[in-house]
Amino acid sequence: MKSIKIALGDLRHRTLGRQIVFMPVGIGYIASYTISQSESNSINVQLYDNPETILKDIEKWKPHIVALSNYCWSSELSCAVFRYAKKMDPSVICISGGPEFPTDHSACAEYLLQRKEIDFYVYLEGEVAFSRLIQKIQQGIEINYLKSQPQSGIMSICPETRNLIVGDPIPRVMNMDDIPSPYLNGLMEKWFDGNYAPSIETARGCPFSCAFCFIGQSWYTSVATFSVQRIKQELTYFAQQMKHYPSVLLSICDSNFGMYKRDEEIAEHIRSLQDEFGWPNFFNVTTGKANYDRILRICSLLKNKMQISCSIQSLNPKTLGVVKRKNRIKDDYLIEISKRHLFSISELIVPMPEETKDSFFEGVKFLILAGIQFVPYTTMLLRGTSLASKECREKYRFQTKFRILPKQIGEYVGEKIFEIEEVCVATNTMSYEDYLECRGFAFVTSFFNNKQFDIISRHVKELGIDVYEYLYCLWELIKSGKSVLSEIYNRYLDETHNELFESRDSLYKCLTKEENYKKLLTGELGDNLVRKYQTEIFLKGWIASIELAYSALEKKSPVRITGGVYDSLNDSKNWILSLRNISTLFESDLDINTTETLQLGYDVNEWYLLGDSANPLITYKKPVNYQISYNRDNIKRIFDEAKELYGPDISFQLSKLLINFDIKIFWRKCEAMK
Repeated sequence: MKSIKIALGDLRHRTLGRQIVFMPVGIGYIASYTISQSESNSINVQLYDNPETILKDIEKWKPHIVALSNYCWSSELSCAVFRYAKKMDPSVICISGGPEFPTDHSACAEYLLQRKEIDFYVYLEGEVAFSRLIQKIQQGIEINYLKSQPQSGIMSICPETRNLIVGDPIPRVMNMDDIPSPYLNGLMEKWFDGNYAPSIETARGCPFSCAFCFIGQSWYTSVATFSVQRIKQELTYFAQQMKHYPSVLLSICDSNFGMYKRDEEIAEHIRSLQDEFGWPNFFNVTTGKANYDRILRICSLLKNKMQISCSIQSLNPKTLGVVKRKNRIKDDYLIEISKRHLFSISELIVPMPEETKDSFFEGVKFLILAGIQFVPYTTMLLRGTSLASKECREKYRFQTKFRILPKQIGEYVGEKIFEIEEVCVATNTMSYEDYLECRGFAFVTSFFNNKQFDIISRHVKELGIDVYEYLYCLWELIKSGKSVLSEIYNRYLDETHNELFESRDSLYKCLTKEENYKKLLTGELGDNLVRKYQTEIFLKGWIASIELAYSALEKKSPVRITGGVYDSLNDSKNWILSLRNISTLFESDLDINTTETLQLGYDVNEWYLLGDSANPLITYKKPVNYQISYNRDNIKRIFDEAKELYGPDISFQLSKLLINFDIKIFWRKCEAMK
């Protein structure tokens, strides 16, 4: 059996600066299993996530096989690397695998015929299929013969007939411990440098069948697990390596963490690591869609530092039925999350089948009243999901457009590469105009319904204002042009429209123009628009947003605001402007040692710190002087890394920092002076 060199990659674009991303554990599993099934020293596997590094090694190290993961954020990049590998050595074998692949065989054939650089595609679960293919290659079996004969778990194009060759699916690995740990055997060691978040699977598969998710395929409905002992060993190894990087999160890759009894035991172990090593302090995890009491217990165990992903997508029963999301989270559970002030977030996807403008607004209303923060998404038609099927498209009359994935660009060996996604922007129940209206409403309400405005939310309750009606009022004021923020809002909607193209080709032709490519590099084009324009409000319209928020209090209050109430609200406004204007952090002449004095007639700080147990602010009338200062340790630690991680663009820095850190970290401290 001949020795071979394998370059195995899960590539990420790095054009716009390094980012804290998840360790590529998927290729780690594949490498670890393949090595375990091979003869000693017959395989040399190198792992990659940096496209520049693998391109250099293709030229100098000259691997026999280049195998790359295929996700929506790396699909075109991987193909570009394959093309380069074939250019350097036409005999290089190129193997692709991952979820960004059709399920219909005719579409699979079209996909591979359009990408001649791919020799083999590993579909569904990858470890066993990839390992067996490598063994056959090592045995010296001619490649064209392998491509023309069915290989288990593999698709290929027959060189002679140009027909699709489909091997039978390989039975899933149900005892996940059969896959050796890529962490414990040292394969992932190079990524423990503070720039990557450790990623772990405790279970693989999902019992649910959501149409918008590739794991919703029936093949994944049985849940396979790693042993608790193995999981504990990996987590302990993580903590030992990451104790010097307390701000780097832990990523749990399960589809439903917290749904199973053993998850509590795992959480207890994580808590012991928190106590011993001071890590992990943040979690990226999709929480379970059942057994909500257990999830709440786990949150308590983990010091409420685990974000609860509510995975709502829609609250319209008709929509949930169509997309097979029959396990919608219970209303009382959402309310309990809010009462406990747990870190929770949910996504709302628009437009989904059977969703209307009115039903979407009702969904937003429910989440607002439940106290749940939400993130608006446009419906992505991912390859490998039933929502992207021809049947679904025709039945619900999907109107689709194409846009670039935010920041997923780069130029490699003279070729400009863009990751492009297909999105649905209208259906038989929602017009394109309604879609834009929903996007605008979600943009405004998600901005004002967050921690930055928690003090205003308390005033809303004190004054007896319906919180949904209040946020709706803010949207109407902005939409009407009666606010400084109106111009930002209108540009957001214009770019929401202008970022959409009729085809992949038309989008590609536009973006390859030099003037447009430069705009992509600066963030003027191709950014996440919600994040981009909300960041602009933080940087340029913060004072205007606060003024608008307080004027809306007066407008929606059931009684006229006068006297002491008016004065207390004015003090509250001055307090929040002094403490939370985070735009000042990005001023070039910022001195974080600077302190300021704030004089008020009401003790806003004491009232705020008492939380929901406090009486109305008007009852805290007393002259008070505050000293306002930056949290120097936090600010210095974060901003020393910001430029290196995210490049020179200030708005991009802020947008990324707001994702990776709790916004409270950026607020200034307030202490009453004696």
